[in-house]
Amino acid sequence: MIQIETSLLIRLIIAHLLADFVFQSDSWVSLRFEKGWHSRHLYIHGAVAGALAYVLSGLWDVVWIPATVAATHILIDGINARYEDNIQTFLADQLGHFAVIFIVWLSIINPGLEDIIALKQTLLTGTRVWVIIAAYLVIIWPSSVLISKITERWRKDLGEKEGAESDNSLEKAGRWIGWLERFLILTFVLLQQYAAIGFLVAAKSILRFSESRRIGEYILIGTLFSFAIAVIVGLMANLFLP
Repeated sequence: MIQIETSLLIRLIIAHLLADFVFQSDSWVSLRFEKGWHSRHLYIHGAVAGALAYVLSGLWDVVWIPATVAATHILIDGINARYEDNIQTFLADQLGHFAVIFIVWLSIINPGLEDIIALKQTLLTGTRVWVIIAAYLVIIWPSSVLISKITERWRKDLGEKEGAESDNSLEKAGRWIGWLERFLILTFVLLQQYAAIGFLVAAKSILRFSESRRIGEYILIGTLFSFAIAVIVGLMANLFLP
């Protein structure tokens, strides 16, 4: 397994992350769950996913890449839209997309048995930049969606008890704070500056203090999930960095 082959896998993953979490708005997702197969945004999103996979792969003569990625993306998202938009459907959706990416990658490189055995030793060698890019994309966009769905029931309860105005304020402020804290934590983990994470935790504990126990508990749950995801992604990324 040579460097260019493992780099291709990471670039295909990055193409998916960009398509699902950067170039797809929340309104597109809502319309997809509302209209299902009749939503034009479902097909536009699939075309964007296919185009990004084609561009980032750099394999201009392999024209089946965009067609395959676009078609399977539309199929998976269309089936997913038949169910409720929750954490289970989100994870199932992402699992399906990553399975397609892996199959497409295997079809392109057509690895032999010796390549599969040597994958552990050669995986991501010399692809430091792609690993870091993928890690930051994961902790910013997919993590936000994951944390939002995990904490959804508490957020709804908070809105009912504290009022809709406070719930909206938390959603807007919490998203940006979550992005920044995960960005910083991932950076500290990649640099192996673990002591700095402790200062960040202490600083947020002081700044996010609330007189409301409900709000405080909601913030604590979201914070712990956010920190845990950033640390885990950082540690996994370090395994693939030289």
